[in-house]
Amino acid sequence: MKIGFYIKWNKHSLHSKANVIGDELFSESLCRALKKLPEVSDAQLYAPNYIPDDLLDVMIYLNDTEPNNKWAKKHILYFQNSYEDKMKEMLTKFQKINYDGYIFFSKRLFEMHRVSGYKGFFLSFGVDLDIFYPREKEDAYIFDVAYVGNDIKGVNRTMRYLYPAIKYNFGLFGNWKIPRARFRFWRNWRKYPSYKKEFEKLSKGKIALEKLPVLYSSAKINLNCTLQSCVDWDVVTLRTYEVLACKGFLISDRVKSAEKELNDCLVFTDGGNDLIKKIDYYLKNKEERKKIAQRGYEYVTEHASIVTKARELYEYIRSLK
Repeated sequence: MKIGFYIKWNKHSLHSKANVIGDELFSESLCRALKKLPEVSDAQLYAPNYIPDDLLDVMIYLNDTEPNNKWAKKHILYFQNSYEDKMKEMLTKFQKINYDGYIFFSKRLFEMHRVSGYKGFFLSFGVDLDIFYPREKEDAYIFDVAYVGNDIKGVNRTMRYLYPAIKYNFGLFGNWKIPRARFRFWRNWRKYPSYKKEFEKLSKGKIALEKLPVLYSSAKINLNCTLQSCVDWDVVTLRTYEVLACKGFLISDRVKSAEKELNDCLVFTDGGNDLIKKIDYYLKNKEERKKIAQRGYEYVTEHASIVTKARELYEYIRSLK
């Protein structure tokens, strides 16, 4: 079977100066895992700058791209993007498009789809254990607290779940630059939330993929801040599994499925003062951090690997008539 994944942005974001596209990294991991299955002859990630030469058995679309019959015999939508407050609207739009199958990252969204009379499949994220595994600590990445991400979580969540970390040795990575393209920006400087000015100064910029597991393994505490829409739709993010796969200790905002699935594998916070108290406590209790991180590592390697998810995905594809 020949399987393709399609993203609507150009490939190779990892090696560009722009933000890394999570869809690209996740799809590439799934492709590598699928190619290990004896039933799969090939699995590739396609994009506007890299389209298939031959007809595939199935194409899986990770964004709002309509099926292209020149590319594949069957077409599947993998609904794994967040559309903020337009999730229901987007679901209705996708249901009207003639996909052969539907895959969801949210159980809640999948149930809504099913109740509407459609068939589909729930597939949670899985971590590539060939990339994310415990590494030797490196001095350059031994921070009290660390976070990797871009400025996309909104003012409220950023102030609540990330900003308190500025009082510590905070390893912040990602794109936190404030655009200065227009003169009127300077007149609006005082209107910018306080975190933007601080984070622009603190950020160490884009981190190389090969150093990401080193950071997760080296930092005393890693933070996770989830998009509000992913909290609303009860999604356990890929970052959660990646940190745990590196035996990283993680403090995360609350997501119901994560609290149920990973209750003793990480620490959950309500943000603000609660986050500060938990950072203070766990910085002083190294052995407790290690025990929690070990449980997280054991859970992810057994239940949330990309190899496991690739097999689940293949079985769903095979079930389509």
